Amino acid sequence: MTLNKKFSALTMLYAANVLDGGRTLDEVPEVLRDDVAGILKNDDSADSTTASTTPAA
Repeated sequence: MTLNKKFSALTMLYAANVLDGGRTLDEVPEVLRDDVAGILKNDDSADSTTASTTPAA
């Protein structure tokens, strides 16, 4: 994933939380929602065929 725009740390945390299933895009504060949606739209790792880099416990 390559992002050509800088995002705040808070925006990136919300995007990661949505990717992990901790919350939905509707639960993201409205001020950040467009940026989070843009990050999610550009995310190549959402593909289920991509191997996870986190080792299983």
